[in-house]
Amino acid sequence: MASIELINQLKSNDSYLKRKGIHQIVVDGEAERVSNAYVSSVRRGISDKDIPFSLKLSSRVKKIIDSLIFEITGFHIPAMEYYCFENDIEFQLLNDYYEILLLESPYLVDSFFRYIELDTKDPYKRFYFPRQIVLKPVVSAYQEIYDGKLDFLSVSQPKRTGKTTSGLKLAQMMGGRDPDGSIFGVGKGEGLVKRFYGGLLQDFETEQTYKRFLNVFPEATKIGEKDYKSAENLSIDLKSKNIFPTFTCRPIDGAIVGCTEANVLVYIDDCVKNHEEARNRDRLEFLCEKVTDDVLGRRLEGTPIIIQGTKYSLYDPITALQNKADELEWRWKEVAIPALDPITDESNWEIYRKDKKGLRKIFTTVYYQKERKLVSEETWAAEFQQEPFEAKGRMFAENELNYFEELPVDREPDAIMAACDSADKGEDSCSMPIGYVYGNEVYIVDVVFDNAGTQFTKPECANMLIKHNVKTVTFESNSAGEYFGRDVMEIVKKQGGRCSARFKFNCSNKITRMENARDNIIRDYYFRDFKKMDRQSQYYKFMKELTTMTRSGKVKHDDAPDSVALFENEMRSGTQAKVEAAVNPFRRY
Repeated sequence: MASIELINQLKSNDSYLKRKGIHQIVVDGEAERVSNAYVSSVRRGISDKDIPFSLKLSSRVKKIIDSLIFEITGFHIPAMEYYCFENDIEFQLLNDYYEILLLESPYLVDSFFRYIELDTKDPYKRFYFPRQIVLKPVVSAYQEIYDGKLDFLSVSQPKRTGKTTSGLKLAQMMGGRDPDGSIFGVGKGEGLVKRFYGGLLQDFETEQTYKRFLNVFPEATKIGEKDYKSAENLSIDLKSKNIFPTFTCRPIDGAIVGCTEANVLVYIDDCVKNHEEARNRDRLEFLCEKVTDDVLGRRLEGTPIIIQGTKYSLYDPITALQNKADELEWRWKEVAIPALDPITDESNWEIYRKDKKGLRKIFTTVYYQKERKLVSEETWAAEFQQEPFEAKGRMFAENELNYFEELPVDREPDAIMAACDSADKGEDSCSMPIGYVYGNEVYIVDVVFDNAGTQFTKPECANMLIKHNVKTVTFESNSAGEYFGRDVMEIVKKQGGRCSARFKFNCSNKITRMENARDNIIRDYYFRDFKKMDRQSQYYKFMKELTTMTRSGKVKHDDAPDSVALFENEMRSGTQAKVEAAVNPFRRY
C-alpha cells in the first residue's frame, strides 16, 4: 500500500494539474517541474516496493509527459525522439520519460524492450522502436509469461518480422530478473542457435547496452570478462558460477539430455526448417518427440514454455505442444499474426526502416500482395498467413460446422441413432457418436471417444446406448468390429436396454466415404461447442480429431470423422445395412 506521504504528494500534484491544465503549465514554463514531480512520485512508489500502485501511476505519468511534450512541440513521444536525433539535441521531458521506462523495466516487457535499446540514437535503427505497434500482441503475451499467468505460449508470425530477436530480448529480461536460474533455448540447426546465443552475447559485450541492462538488473553481473561465457557449450553465466548456466542454447538435433536444466524459461525457436521438412511425417514425429521428451525433459515443474516459429503443419512441434497444453490443462495462449489481415487484406506488419535508401516503409500491403502472387499457395498459407498447409485441406474445418446449445423444444426426435468405429489398433480410439435425428437435421449430443482397452470401451458404449435410449446402432464390422459390437449388445441386453444392432463391412476408401458424406454433415449436422468444454472430455477430443482430419489422409488417427461418416451413410441409407436379427439381444425367447 502506498505511503501516506506519497498519496499526499500525488494529491497535491493532481490538484495542481487539474487547476492549471496542461496548456497553462506550459505557458508558465512549469512543464519540467511538473514532470519531475510526477517522476519523483513513481520513484518513491517503486522504492517503497508498492509495485502494482507504482505501475498504475507510471502509466498515467507517461501520458502526462506525452501531453506536455505535444503541447510544447506538436510532437508525440516517438516523433520527438526522432526529431531529437535528427537535430542532435536533448529534451529534458524525454529524459523524464526514459527514467519512467527504467523504473518500469524490471516489471514490464514493453518498457524493458524500449529502454534497453536507447543507446542506438537513431530510433529507426533500433529493433523495437519501429515495431512497437505490430509486436503489441506478442509483447502482451510475453508479459503474461513474465508475470507467471501462462504456462505455455505459442507465437507464429511471418519470416523476418522479429521472432527470434524479440524472443532473445525476453530471455535476456527473464535471465536478468533471475540470474541464478537457468534458461534453455532450442532451435533448428546450429546457425540459428548460434545467432540466438550470439545475440545474447553481443548485448552483454556492448558496453552501453550492458550498462543499461545492469541499470535494470544490478545483480545480474557477468562473473568475469572471459569466464562468464562458453562458446563450446553455448552458455552464459551471470552473477555466479552455477551447475546450470543462466543461458544455455542447443540445436534441436544436438545433444540435449543432461546438458542443462530449465527453471526460468524453455524457449523453442523455429524447429521446422521448411516445407520439405514439414511434409516428412517421420521427421515431424521425430521433432515432436524430441521437443516433448528431450527438451521438456529438462524443464522443472512450473517453468513456462515459449515456442515461436512458422506453423508449417498441423503435425509439427507447435501443434504437438498445443495438444499437450490441452491434455495437461496448462494455462496457454496462441498468438498467430498473418501477413495480410484475412478480412481487410491489409498488412499487419508495415513498419518504417532506415537503410541506405533512407527512411522507408517495408512489409507493406502491396509487398505482401505481390508475394502472394509469387509463391505457392502452400507457402503463402504457412509462411505468411500462419495457416498450416493442410488447413485448407481439412475435411471438416471447425468454422464450417454447425453448433448447438439446446435441442429443438417443439418436437421429439424422429430417431435416436449411433454409429461405432471400434479401435483397430492400440493407438486408435473407439469412436461412437450419438445422434438425435429431426428430419434431415442431426444433433450429435454425446460421444464415446476413448483409446483405452476394449474392457473399458465395451461397457462405455453399452452405457451410452442405454443412457440415450438409442434405437439403432451400426457397428463397422471390419477387423474385430463385429466381435466388439456383439459383446456391447450383450452388455446392453444384460442391463435391460432395448436397441437394434446393424453390422456393416466397409470396403470403400475412407477418404472417399468421408467425401461422400461431407456435404450433408456440413449442412445438416449440429455439434456441441467444444471450445467451451473441458479439454479432457471425450467430446472435446472427438471434435479436435474431427476438425483436424485432412483430405490427404496422411494422419495417424481418423476415428472421429470415420464414425460420423458411418453415421451419415447409415442414416441416409435407412435399412440398406444388414440387420442381424439372429443376434438381436432383445428378441423374446
